[in-house]
Amino acid sequence: MQSNSPAGSLLKVGQLLTASINPINNHQVQLTIGNQTLIANSKQPITANGSVQVKVNQISPEIQLSIVNTPTKPTSDLSNQTIMQAAYRQFIPSQAPLTQVFQQINLLQSLPANLQAPLQQLMEQVTKRNQGLNADNIKQKLNDSGLFLESKLATQARNQTPQNFKNDLKNQILQLQQQVTDLQQQNPSNSLNKLSHLLNQALSRLTVQQVQLFENPTITPLEIPYETTKDNIKDYIEFRKVNQNDKNQWEAYIDSTLTEGLLSVKLRLSDNGTLDCYLWCETAPLQNKVEQQLGSLQELLDRTGLKLNNIQISSQKPVKTDTSTKMALIDIKI
Repeated sequence: MQSNSPAGSLLKVGQLLTASINPINNHQVQLTIGNQTLIANSKQPITANGSVQVKVNQISPEIQLSIVNTPTKPTSDLSNQTIMQAAYRQFIPSQAPLTQVFQQINLLQSLPANLQAPLQQLMEQVTKRNQGLNADNIKQKLNDSGLFLESKLATQARNQTPQNFKNDLKNQILQLQQQVTDLQQQNPSNSLNKLSHLLNQALSRLTVQQVQLFENPTITPLEIPYETTKDNIKDYIEFRKVNQNDKNQWEAYIDSTLTEGLLSVKLRLSDNGTLDCYLWCETAPLQNKVEQQLGSLQELLDRTGLKLNNIQISSQKPVKTDTSTKMALIDIKI
């Protein structure tokens, strides 16, 4: 192509462009880039047609472009997309939140006696009170969530090593569903029909989450059903960003309800890496306990490599800086 074409002044060497290509003959093609239509000569026959990526190799004395070979989407990927869309269409309408499902199961009455034990085991696992959501517990919850049942089965078959499925949520629901199906054939009842419907809703929910995990492995759609209390909603953490004199500061506000009362913490991290920590205790017993642990807290903060500038117990509950902006660094839905 000639460098004095209207598009010539807009191109840069190394630039990648999306172009529509239409072969005219073995050595000439029509290129459309944006609103510019160009005629290009080729030393080799071009069979490409439609949208392509082109790279600018030269702009003077003439414009030289080359087609970038972009890998075509494998047939297996297209097949996976079709399967995922079909799964969404099938299971999304019949799903329900796990917490809602188990709450309704817990209200069912007149169920056969031989279902009481597996139901009790399932309910204790998913609604266990005061279990705590520490790191180890969440890891175990993830492992038992039912999202990886098929993966465990495949690993067991491949490595010939036994896997523990006892607490796997999906495994428990499938076993319970089979028992309900057998009982329905022997002695059908409204309570069994309701239980079967609720179990199907839970399985649909887990299946949707598994498809979401397959589609985007970096996001785990973990749903942790557990009994809530009034104190649970008081626990939260909030991140805020403060712009001050063209410098950024980060603040974190943490409220945690402990046995002795509410503990409120304000952390301020400056752009130079220094950290200030302020703690407020709702009750005197809690303050005494925190005072005894200040040294341990300071050691833990020092190990992080941050420069601890100040750590103190405040007489007033920390308040948010007026010029700060709430930031969503990560969303966790429980």
